[in-house]
Amino acid sequence: MKIIFSWFTINNKPDHLKLGLFFLLTLFAGLIFSHALQSISIGLLVANTLFNKNVRENIYEYFNDRVLIILSLFFITFLLSGIYSEDKQYWLQKLNVRLAFVLIPVGMIALRNMTHKTFQWLLYFFMWLIVASSIAVLVNYIEHYDVVNGMYSAGQTMETPHSHVRFSLMVCFSVFIGWYLYQGDFQPLFRGEKYLTLLATVLLIVFLHVMAVRSGLLAFYLCAVFLLLRSVFLLRKWRQGFFALLLLMMLPVIAYNFFPSVKTKFQYMKYDLNQYFSFNQVAGLSDATRLLSMKNGIEILKENIWIGVGAGDVKNEALKKYVGYPEIKTASKLPHNQIVWELASVGFIGFALFWFASMFPLFYNRNYTDPLFVCLHIILFSSYLTEATLDDSNGNGLYLIFLILIYFQLRKKKG
Repeated sequence: MKIIFSWFTINNKPDHLKLGLFFLLTLFAGLIFSHALQSISIGLLVANTLFNKNVRENIYEYFNDRVLIILSLFFITFLLSGIYSEDKQYWLQKLNVRLAFVLIPVGMIALRNMTHKTFQWLLYFFMWLIVASSIAVLVNYIEHYDVVNGMYSAGQTMETPHSHVRFSLMVCFSVFIGWYLYQGDFQPLFRGEKYLTLLATVLLIVFLHVMAVRSGLLAFYLCAVFLLLRSVFLLRKWRQGFFALLLLMMLPVIAYNFFPSVKTKFQYMKYDLNQYFSFNQVAGLSDATRLLSMKNGIEILKENIWIGVGAGDVKNEALKKYVGYPEIKTASKLPHNQIVWELASVGFIGFALFWFASMFPLFYNRNYTDPLFVCLHIILFSSYLTEATLDDSNGNGLYLIFLILIYFQLRKKKG
């Protein structure tokens, strides 16, 4: 116990950098396995920033950092919508989720001076957490092979930690963490370790296809195309680019022919969409009810195009739209699109602020020159098409944690 205590202290006083790093590691675990652990870890990070001998400096740094302040717009737009939201209880629920856009930046400001080596270690730790989780999911899939494949034919997916969509985004980002660390020759424990990282990255790519979650696959291919184009046109690696393009084109074909989950998912998607566009019954169909939820979201927007109906009233307004679909007794799916969700909640004015806050970290100080930072944003933006990613604690947690970690490194690098 004394050894542990001494590691977190300097001259019998708290070492807030080490404490913050420990709380960040527990936040990683919470992001994957436990909402409760995630919330506790965020609270501890905030406490580490505020109950700190450098609290004034921390607060000054937060309020003088443009990126961190602009991230709070995600919270502020929903906060102001409470003025005209009638359902205050639901508004508070949504506001509580958006509070992460203030709490996580405040909690992580005390970690702004971490070394690049520490940053790499954090990425490495998260990647291996995802690898271990993916192996566990894969083992469960193999043990219940026929049952799980049968679930795919009914529009379901294999069991994963928390939401399968958010988990697929974490797996996707971990693929590019692996690529980043391999490119950076990160070998902290033994010689040749980067090849183990490469092997883990390949395993994650295979698992991403076996899991067959379209949000994760779309994000993966978009990021891969971006890195491929960057390699060809910026780094002038024409030959490597050509072979990488061939491999990238072959991957979906190989996955379709060798992984039953991919083939079944594709066939179910065709049936699902055909039912929707043929105006047949859509109850219980994944994609059809998603499209219907987006259509209803656009109808809600028309009620007040400038400021929306308020974050608290989106649910009740969606329920009204489902009255015309008696086969769907409840609005089990609210707008399954971040853009439509935002427009319905806070209108075009709020959406303009939302999109400004989404794009600002990427373009501020030319941060778009960092490939991992761009990949994070591609993963986020592509998920907007089918999910309200930022209105889920796992989704906004993944985005905020790694945005801030990478941003702090870019800020140090550029002075």
